[in-house]
Amino acid sequence: MKPRLALLASTSALALAGCAGEATPVTVEALAQSGRSAFVCLAVDRPDPDKPGVMRSLPITDCSYRNVESSTDYEVDAEDGGRATLPHLYGLVTQTARGEVAIVDMTTESALTVDRDPGTPAPSFLPVGAQPVDIVATPGGTASFVAVAEPGRAGIYALPSAKVLPREGCPVPSLSSWPACSLPSAPGEMLLVADPPDPEGSGKLRSSCEGSYDVEPTEPGDPGAFVDDVCSTSNGSLDMEGGGRQKLLVTLPDLGGIAVIDAQKLLEGEDGGFEACDVERWVPLGVSLPPAETPDEAPRGPECAQPAAATSPEQASEKPRPAGLALSDKRLFIADLDAPVIHVVDLPTPCEPRESPPLLPASTLDPGRVVTTTRLAVSLASPPDFSRYLYAVDAGDGSVMVFDVSDGAPSRSPLSRENPDWNPFQPPDRVRLPAPVRDLAIVQRDVPKSLPATGVVPRGIRCSPDPKLTPCDSSVTSCDIETLYRTSADRDSGAGPLKLRGTFAYMALTNGQVAIVDIDDLDGACRGPERQSVRAGCAADASPSSPLLETSGEASCNVVLPHAVRSETYVVASDGSGQIEPGVQGLPILYDRSGAVVPLSAESPKMRATFPSEGASPDLALAVGVQREAIASSDSAESELDEQGLVLRSGGPQHALTMNLEDPRVHIANETWTVTYEGVFTSITRAAVAFDENLYLRGADARFCRRGVQSLTSVKAQLEAAGVPEGEAETRAEQLADFAQITSELPDEDATYWNNVDSSVCSFDTCNAKYGSVITSRPALRIEEAYDDHLEFAPAAEAEAKFAACCFAGSVQLGIRAGGQWVVRSNGAGFLHHVIADPATGACRNSCDTRLSRLNGRVVHTPRDGRVTDGDPGAFINPMFRFAVTGGVPEQDMQFRFTTQGAFTPLALDLADISDTVELQPQAIQLVPATGELAVTDGSVQGLFLLSSRDVAVARRFR
Repeated sequence: MKPRLALLASTSALALAGCAGEATPVTVEALAQSGRSAFVCLAVDRPDPDKPGVMRSLPITDCSYRNVESSTDYEVDAEDGGRATLPHLYGLVTQTARGEVAIVDMTTESALTVDRDPGTPAPSFLPVGAQPVDIVATPGGTASFVAVAEPGRAGIYALPSAKVLPREGCPVPSLSSWPACSLPSAPGEMLLVADPPDPEGSGKLRSSCEGSYDVEPTEPGDPGAFVDDVCSTSNGSLDMEGGGRQKLLVTLPDLGGIAVIDAQKLLEGEDGGFEACDVERWVPLGVSLPPAETPDEAPRGPECAQPAAATSPEQASEKPRPAGLALSDKRLFIADLDAPVIHVVDLPTPCEPRESPPLLPASTLDPGRVVTTTRLAVSLASPPDFSRYLYAVDAGDGSVMVFDVSDGAPSRSPLSRENPDWNPFQPPDRVRLPAPVRDLAIVQRDVPKSLPATGVVPRGIRCSPDPKLTPCDSSVTSCDIETLYRTSADRDSGAGPLKLRGTFAYMALTNGQVAIVDIDDLDGACRGPERQSVRAGCAADASPSSPLLETSGEASCNVVLPHAVRSETYVVASDGSGQIEPGVQGLPILYDRSGAVVPLSAESPKMRATFPSEGASPDLALAVGVQREAIASSDSAESELDEQGLVLRSGGPQHALTMNLEDPRVHIANETWTVTYEGVFTSITRAAVAFDENLYLRGADARFCRRGVQSLTSVKAQLEAAGVPEGEAETRAEQLADFAQITSELPDEDATYWNNVDSSVCSFDTCNAKYGSVITSRPALRIEEAYDDHLEFAPAAEAEAKFAACCFAGSVQLGIRAGGQWVVRSNGAGFLHHVIADPATGACRNSCDTRLSRLNGRVVHTPRDGRVTDGDPGAFINPMFRFAVTGGVPEQDMQFRFTTQGAFTPLALDLADISDTVELQPQAIQLVPATGELAVTDGSVQGLFLLSSRDVAVARRFR
């Protein structure tokens, strides 16, 4: 036991000889392979100006964003007994390759990285043993604790804050400078949790989980009493920080549990000691998986196929391997690298842990996959419903699952998005980003405004677009404060993409980006259209007579969407800065096969916007460049054309379409689209496809279903399911079924191949008459049935198939066209479809999965000109837009062309943009409460980034 003086000489008052005056700036990439970080707030008082300063540790929130030029400037107030008024914020960053902890003075303008031994050539930091895996600091800054996984010497090192800064005349720290204890296996992540004082109200603490509440909290000592304790004989007392007795919760992955260790007892240990850690509680984690559920038999008919159902994972590990930690009130969440669970441990105190039923990570798209997790983050409960969410990184693909962990939450499975068909490019039950997520942090912040009349500054106020509210300004004595947060007329202030008020997830990606995801945006209600409509993703269509909402005027009600990536820009037609909503760069233009423009007329095919099938028709518009063009909802009878669904310009009606604005995130890229009548939607040039003995075109790697082929049998079944009589369905299916055209070149006329063909079937001359001409005029082989590996042709095409098999030796190349339909393709997404191989028969059929219902690439021509509503046979919809093609007599390869604009831009910071290397390996991200910044450590040579949550930018970098 250390002397009583040592116990009193705690974090509040410890001598710091030289006032850290020997700190030496390290200017050349001192930080390398950084891992995790922790932060402490320290001040140096000068009660006796003739003696060394006395260090005082403070709560982390007592530090601020302020900077000074000198590392020794603490703005000491001589009139207040030499008390420092500007504490410094220090970052402690693990250096994984060197087994050290670097110290960064974040209050010094020169971004000082402290060299503990200036006498050596290389930067010298605090040695802590090989492979430091985590570091945590006490809330009051008394000490930090480092978990190390050094083979044969796994353990925890305590770093008293009184000893981490250089002191004149004191030895350079070594491993023997720190109290430490050994662990039976390599540790993982750690947390500090307080064992609260006596629940009976005495205020006393218990020194161990087994002890009684008989320890009086330590009071701060007189700073002047410690000016002669030059090299800090005390490691400090954590009890002085208040809040209870602090315990370390340490994961031991190889042993499948969590150890509870008293932090103060470790801190009081002998410097240089390495006895076994005194584990006060051992929490062995269980793996409790529910019985595998038999999936419900989904309804299906012959017109579609239900994807093969996979049962719950049967080979899941029953041995836990704890990983990331997240604490929410009195519940501890623990990720697991091996078992498909997130452990939930109730912690009324760290001495009474009780494991509850776990959360159950899973994948909707791949139910048979064993989903495990790495890092976790949990949000604070937010009014009005006090919801709380846990974000978990999928160890398999780096996506992020979201769990509702509010009190009374009905499910232990990941949340699924409502209306997943709006954006089929995103999984329905997770957030998928451009690169895997390495770590994440959840931040709650506010930028409160004051009431003009009273100066009161209430927090947590939600913006309201209600036009009935009284706006606040200097001329009114009574107003509604919700109006202060509205978007300004010029969009320079108020609710906007870079104004973060509420709860947000910051995700550090492996590619060096930091993405931002909305959880609960306090300004979300003010981001949207002035008049709501279902087409804009709103709950209902607003009445035409209702007053306009006081919003940002954006195109969608879901510009801000919980648990979705945040937009970097306003989603508007134009705000003077080039920001544009989803639309087209120019209106669609129709071309004939030769490439000549086909003028819009009563005799030509027309691309029209479709109208809602229910309720009052909203005023439809299309963003064209920086303008919003109105779409005619009625026919003016001023021309020979029915104008409904067209854009009216001074030169006459123009082709049109409407964009899907329910979820702007579906607009991934600006693309050039073509809509081609009976166009080629897939070409098979590399797969080995040849006629077999049954005159089927067969190829093991042809993947006809995955290319979207629809046969006569499939089309007929779809028509009959839509209510078309059987006879009519047969006739129409023969027109709409896909057909194949052979695009291979014939063997040369003098090739020996022609000497071996059956001359009664074909010859070079007869083959050349049909297949020597241009490809588009070659015979069409109508597809009766399609499978992933072969095509079967209609009886009417049997003779043609036999002839073609004679004309071409071996493998052939194919182009497959859609019969009697317009084919929609882009230069990026290609041909969208939801055809799968029926698990029961192997035949190509549309998937019954409604989530994929908008993955379409075919438009049935509507012969009748005029208005088309959603759901009509000729109404087309894909994830990005909708339209119909009506009237005229289309010809093969006639083509509409247009290019989309307004692709969604996620809000993300690219750390590589401000670094001098593209080699970035983000390791961890966490909030720095003192400044509101987020600290990102880099595993290569970029050190420590600090991100400002105020203006979404990199504020500082230390390396």
